[in-house]
Amino acid sequence: MSRVPVTVREADVTDARFLLGVWQDALRMADEHEQLGDLETIIRRAQGSPDEQLLVADSDGQAVGAVFMRATTFGPLNLEPTVQVFAPHVSPGFRRRGVGRILMDAAVTFAEERGVRTIAAAASSAGREGNRFLARLGLGSQAVMRAAPTAVVRSRLATLGRALPHHARSQRGPKQSSAVGELLAARRSQRRSHTVA
Repeated sequence: MSRVPVTVREADVTDARFLLGVWQDALRMADEHEQLGDLETIIRRAQGSPDEQLLVADSDGQAVGAVFMRATTFGPLNLEPTVQVFAPHVSPGFRRRGVGRILMDAAVTFAEERGVRTIAAAASSAGREGNRFLARLGLGSQAVMRAAPTAVVRSRLATLGRALPHHARSQRGPKQSSAVGELLAARRSQRRSHTVA
């Protein structure tokens, strides 16, 4: 497909409806009114922050893509300065026409202006095309983020707890760490007996 003329600009609150359409799967589960409110909050916060930027790509006056960037650290445990790039998205009719490259170029410029040497991008795990695009740009997989409702995790923990021997079950309060310690000691002992044999 041929390239299209694209300009990139900062998002404003009038872009909230477009962003709702392209980022629907990335937003919290809520009704449309609440999601639009969230997007307006995100847009305003980015407009007022030197460390955040939300960009929209336009072609002939039509919004065709968007990306959100944040200068921060790689993570809470890795304090390497990093530009996190969230949800780079191009509307279906404008894919493979250079829009994604322009959005990612803007992210690189955002990082360079801040002297940041690392870029980390987050895309939907179901978006194969988007993940392939990021891989072609040299971004490798660093982690898999998994999410589930708290109640589901609590339920699964309870199910796993019933499968453990009684002495290894997690307990609340001061004895909790000793139960975990006992479990780890038992596993280490099992590993040693298997390696010796």
